[in-house]
This record gives sequence, C-alpha cells and structure tokens, in this order.
Amino acid sequence: MRLRWPYPRTPELGRNLPSNFEEGEREFDQRVKAQFPVGTHEAEVVMALRRQGFHFDPALPLDSCKSASIRQGIVIQKLWSVRWRATDQAIDEIWGVYGAIAP
Repeated sequence: MRLRWPYPRTPELGRNLPSNFEEGEREFDQRVKAQFPVGTHEAEVVMALRRQGFHFDPALPLDSCKSASIRQGIVIQKLWSVRWRATDQAIDEIWGVYGAIAP
C-alpha cells in the first residue's frame, strides 16, 4: 500500500490553526464546541468526525471520556483530538486538543 503525503490529511476542523500550539488549541477547542454544542446527538458527532478521518479511541474507563483523534507525522506528530462525555447519547461536555507528540 502506497501512502500519499501528507498522510493522514489535516481534518477540516484543524485547518489553518495558528502555528503556536497554545493558541491553536484554543482555536481548535472553540471550533469543536461550535460545531458540536452540548446536547448534540452523539451519533452526529461520530459521523462528522469519521468523515474527516478521525480514528476512534477506546473509552477511557476511569473518567468515561470518549475520544477520536488524528495523528500526522512520523517522528514528531501533530495531534488533533476531540474528546467528549455523553449521557443517553447526548453530548454533555466536549473539547478539542491540539498539539504535538514527540518521542
């Protein structure tokens, strides 16, 4: 299988963020909250994120947080992550995480 660069692509929610990760994370978080306000049906969030190429992480059992993320890069990876909590399939809390992961 041949991968095209950049792989994976930058998600729509993560395009044109400030290069400073602190500022970029604030902007990404605002975009996530604007697109998926509290009360949004969880299935809508999942479908929209899947269309943008996010991969779904297993639920974290300690805090019942669900998440979907995209990592881009080889050694130093950019990370876009959407995390949320839901009750009866309605979003209670949602936030975005943006940054870099390095070994």
